[in-house]
Amino acid sequence: MAIQITNIHKNFSENVIFAGFSLDIEDGAKLAIMGPSGKGKTTLINMLCGFTQPDTGNIIKRDGLQISMVFQEDRLLPYKSGLANVLFPLKRAKNHAQVAIDLMAQAGLGQDIHKKTAQYSGGMKRRLALCRALMVDFDLLILDEPFKGLDAALKPQIMELVKTRTQNKTLVLVTHDPAEADFFGATTINI
Repeated sequence: MAIQITNIHKNFSENVIFAGFSLDIEDGAKLAIMGPSGKGKTTLINMLCGFTQPDTGNIIKRDGLQISMVFQEDRLLPYKSGLANVLFPLKRAKNHAQVAIDLMAQAGLGQDIHKKTAQYSGGMKRRLALCRALMVDFDLLILDEPFKGLDAALKPQIMELVKTRTQNKTLVLVTHDPAEADFFGATTINI
């Protein structure tokens, strides 16, 4: 089991987000978290990552579980190149430069590796954020609306790249699009 969520409660002031929510996430599972805006999807994944704690209840992660994440916002370093952004979370970035360059090429960013990310379009930034998350050695990849803003012609290519890189890995995908959940063969959790 990757993560066990047991009877969590989470409130923000008077707004009850979770009241007794439980979920087991098995290693290798593909889950799609769906629901209306403001119902707790991002709060849930923030709790999975430890950025936010439940008011009560438990979230138990398997020892040594490595998590990588793409946030709703791209969270890039605008003054750094695309390549530097992809390599940023790695301790020995120089050892991984060619892998990063190849990954960026697969995401359609091969011509832009040295361009500052402040010069990237919105879709380019989104693809770069995905590349950075995929570079990390992870057991669990959490994606919060990762394909929003992507050009319709590129979206299938990027989704296939993510699918390939998450084979035999655990995936938690927050989306409003049932077709994205279906593409990954994900079990849908409605909250």
